Amino acid sequence: MGGEWLLFFDLDGTLWDHKDISSLKPPFKKLGLLEIVDSQGARVRVYEDSLKILSWARKNGAIASTLSWNDPVIALEALRALGLSDAFDYHAIEPHPMKGLMAEKVLARIREERGLVFKPCRIIYVDDRDIHLEEVRGRVGNISFLQAWRDFRDFNGAVLLISRLLSNCK
Repeated sequence: MGGEWLLFFDLDGTLWDHKDISSLKPPFKKLGLLEIVDSQGARVRVYEDSLKILSWARKNGAIASTLSWNDPVIALEALRALGLSDAFDYHAIEPHPMKGLMAEKVLARIREERGLVFKPCRIIYVDDRDIHLEEVRGRVGNISFLQAWRDFRDFNGAVLLISRLLSNCK
């Protein structure tokens, strides 16, 4: 795929089936490989295809970052309980809807720590909703966006789309 690229990955509705992890009450208890429950019995299941996408992406040159409008303490605790906090190189989880601002901060950290600057076509943003897309693109450029479960239905569909987008990046 021609070198490093950046994958921004949403959490609620994209990595896991819960739509608002911030509304849950830690501590979390692991129920199975891909499932946790909070202190009030609310269950959270990770989408297996999302894990496969992350794993494939990192094996194929991606630097992966969360990009999530959530309470960072709760979201990171959920990721730790699931054993997934290290599935990402960076975490952009803040309690406001300005995902473009969060993305800018990640890009600045990558530039500072790794000396990398990505062309917008080398940045893939995956989210189950497109409501943040305009603000993200307004701050970081015309990045590629995939709406989870609409633009692709499964791991194979996501890999095909991401591969095509990256190969078209000149």
